[in-house]
Amino acid sequence: MKTFKSISILAAVAMLAVSCLTGKGSDDDIPTPEPPKPAEFTVKVSASVIYANGNDAAVFDISYGELRLSEDDVTIYNADDDTEVYLPDLSFSTATPGEYAFYVKYVASSDEGEEQEFTSERIDITAITEVFLGHIEEEGLSVRLSSTVFQAGEDRAIFVIRFNGDVINEGYEIYDAQTNTVVEMPTMMLEAEDGTPYDLPVYTATEAGTRSFWVAYKTYNTVNKPSTITAVSFPVPMRPGDTQPDNTSFKHRAMLIQFTGLGCGYCPYMIAALRTVLADEEYGDKAVLAASHEYSGDPYDHNANLEDAMGISSYPTVVVDMLSSIGNYSYTGNVNNLKKMIDTSLSTPAKAGISARMNVEDNILVARMTIKAGETGEYRVGAWLLEDGLTGRQSNYGMEGEFGTHDAVLRILDSSMSRGNFTGHSLGTLGKGDMADHLFVMNLDPSWVQDNCRLLLFVTTANGTRYSVTNAVASDGLTGTIEFEYE
Repeated sequence: MKTFKSISILAAVAMLAVSCLTGKGSDDDIPTPEPPKPAEFTVKVSASVIYANGNDAAVFDISYGELRLSEDDVTIYNADDDTEVYLPDLSFSTATPGEYAFYVKYVASSDEGEEQEFTSERIDITAITEVFLGHIEEEGLSVRLSSTVFQAGEDRAIFVIRFNGDVINEGYEIYDAQTNTVVEMPTMMLEAEDGTPYDLPVYTATEAGTRSFWVAYKTYNTVNKPSTITAVSFPVPMRPGDTQPDNTSFKHRAMLIQFTGLGCGYCPYMIAALRTVLADEEYGDKAVLAASHEYSGDPYDHNANLEDAMGISSYPTVVVDMLSSIGNYSYTGNVNNLKKMIDTSLSTPAKAGISARMNVEDNILVARMTIKAGETGEYRVGAWLLEDGLTGRQSNYGMEGEFGTHDAVLRILDSSMSRGNFTGHSLGTLGKGDMADHLFVMNLDPSWVQDNCRLLLFVTTANGTRYSVTNAVASDGLTGTIEFEYE
């Protein structure tokens, strides 16, 4: 009986304990600890395109979780033939132009001695020729540079001087465009594709700054077409990688140019309509906007005379893709017309995609814009600097709302093909899937708020007898990367 009683008491205590636990939370309420997430193996590369000069390099950044890996920790292979490649300091450079591809393997060991092998995806790197030394169809004296912008103390610009299309080795003189005095430059030997050697002038700089030069040869000179080179204090942005190299179907955005001004009393009707359309969930990501303040002495006039180039005769007017325009009707009419114009623009596929990498320091902005052709054709590119958050009293003839803050205000237009033509810098003819770059260098006014500035980048193609925008994109700021956006 005593034994039975003891067991009964223990059972009662156990039941009481269960009841107490239940009152504070049952076993079902106790969260099950989640197993730690496995470490990720990541491989990044600093550039997907380098110059084939033996110096420019693509540097691999390899990690496993929080552990940075070195060349002794991993094995790198040529992706085309699976042979092992050793890259000191995980840096790849070459003097031979061409397409190169790699992949990386890493074996991770656990504390229990278990091993797990990781293999990266294919990594493509293109090595391009710095300068073309063959004959070109061109008359007279011309100068081309391997680069118009480089990092001071690190890089250089190579001069290629031609007469009637052929590279010349001697008989010319290079002048400083500011002082008109002869400049002596060191030279370097480069070979053309046919093996012909050329001794070419090289310009270097130890400090950031901009210089211009002109060349004299026989009775010819390039005084009216000086060669301008900017040295910056930071690495020149390289071309971003392409995650879908075989894809040529791009996300398409229309480009809206709003001609407006603080003294324009009817402009608020268009400003309000643009705000509504760009805030619309369906239309907000279908267009990019630049506001050109050229009306009657506006304080934010960029002085580029864009209105004449676009044929503007009244304010407000919005030009779409540099091709068609709408004037002011009413707020509701403007909203409807803007949506129709965007729909019309996007009814045809974009003929090119846009990527970019940019950086700014010491009020100098450098942006490398890359386009990828969706079809064979002639292409031009442009970059416009915009600033948000500018203030100024806006004339208003009755539109409800607050219009004292002005966004997307055009500050710099870098797309002048010639006087009065803002359709972009020529990249020549590109075949479907081909890519081409253009470097933009902009000197920013120190009074501009750089945190409020961004770039509008666009590409144009022939549309009958004129060029029109086939795609456009706007950055979030003045540093970082814009990748190709595919459909």
